[in-house]
Amino acid sequence: MNTTRRGFLSAAGGAMLAASLPRFVQAFASEGRGLKEGAKGRGAAMRFLGREERAMLDLASCAPSGHNTQPWTVRVDRPGVWSIGTERSRWLPAVDPENHDIMISMGAFIENLAVAAGIYGRRFEYRLKGKGPHDTELVEAQIGRGTALDFPAARIRMRRTVRNGLMTREIGTAELAEVTGSDARFLYFPRPTPMGRYLSEATLEANRAQAWRDEAQEELADWIRWSKEEQSRHMNGLTPASMEITGIAGWYVRTFFNRQSVLTKSFREQGMAMARKQVENCAGWLVLAADGSGPGALIDAGRAFQRMGLLLREKSMAVHPMTQALQESPWREEIASRIGVKRIAMILRLGYVKSYPGPVSPRMPLESFVGV
Repeated sequence: MNTTRRGFLSAAGGAMLAASLPRFVQAFASEGRGLKEGAKGRGAAMRFLGREERAMLDLASCAPSGHNTQPWTVRVDRPGVWSIGTERSRWLPAVDPENHDIMISMGAFIENLAVAAGIYGRRFEYRLKGKGPHDTELVEAQIGRGTALDFPAARIRMRRTVRNGLMTREIGTAELAEVTGSDARFLYFPRPTPMGRYLSEATLEANRAQAWRDEAQEELADWIRWSKEEQSRHMNGLTPASMEITGIAGWYVRTFFNRQSVLTKSFREQGMAMARKQVENCAGWLVLAADGSGPGALIDAGRAFQRMGLLLREKSMAVHPMTQALQESPWREEIASRIGVKRIAMILRLGYVKSYPGPVSPRMPLESFVGV
């Protein structure tokens, strides 16, 4: 092998950056749920939960989240009444100071929980408690007996984000309507159209701005779990596998990469090259608009995003969230007006895939986010 260590660091590091910068990184794999970080003192909550309720929460936690921080918390107030919120230590203030993404993640978690409740013949209802996105208690959920929902739990467990291998083949109008439920908040722009080209360029420029913003890059570095030991200890964050770095490259970065690798010039530069390849290889862009800017509207948008995500695998379609343009100026100020909506919840790269990989991201155990 003629590749030098420096050359390998440059190439592998760039691939990793492009894979990891997108705001919503696939968050899931049900394997390996032993007691991990944050679990101490929370085991007492388990005695208030039945087997089916634990299974519901296990499915709910398969939701995606930015950098796979898994920000959700559940407090069991009394049987059938839970307070659902977020954990400050799992926020991303450098790239998400308004907790926009956190609210989207919570919507995905709540949608999973609602579906899981139906699978187990439960009724799921909730009311909004939080007045702002930085309130750590967001909703009060009530779980009661209801009608069973005929929905395969495997759809929740097998959902994942796919970063590579998206095809440029045109997306069928009927298939797109099926996965989005004809929800008018989803707006599709094929890549060759003027708006598609604008979104591609805005995404690249915002990626570049964020890659060279040290605060954002340092936050990213904090959430990458390079080694097997780190992955087992935290059970959250980004891993080489979830960033689709496998084989010899995966072994190399697990062995030789550390936090400082993310901050190098070569890591950032090669990442931009990979990001350009990604935006050029997709069918187009799917924009999810929000009905407002408050927690309720963003949570509802997150639920819509997750409903779509649960149907993609069966259609051999994949979405790759790349919404840095909603995090960086001047794009976050101009992009909504260019598209013609008041508020954008997500920007998603969309395309068909030939083969759909299984889930690989680590999941925190229930004891890490469920308490009394």
